[in-house]
Amino acid sequence: RDAITLLESGQPVTLRVWKLSTGDILTYRDVVCIGGHWRKGTHRIRLPHSSLIREFRDITLFEINNMTIYR
Repeated sequence: RDAITLLESGQPVTLRVWKLSTGDILTYRDVVCIGGHWRKGTHRIRLPHSSLIREFRDITLFEINNMTIYR
């Protein structure tokens, strides 16, 4: 819960998530959360220096700002 609160604070954060299809680890640096969907369990982030938006499932998030998330 603390990780989601930090993500939704509007400040730039660094995230590490697993890619569901391959198991690869994706690192997003200095991204800003622009929204989330609590029923689907997802969040949308905007990549820095571009207008690209990515969406990830909350369950795949395992690290935020170099702090490990325990589930």
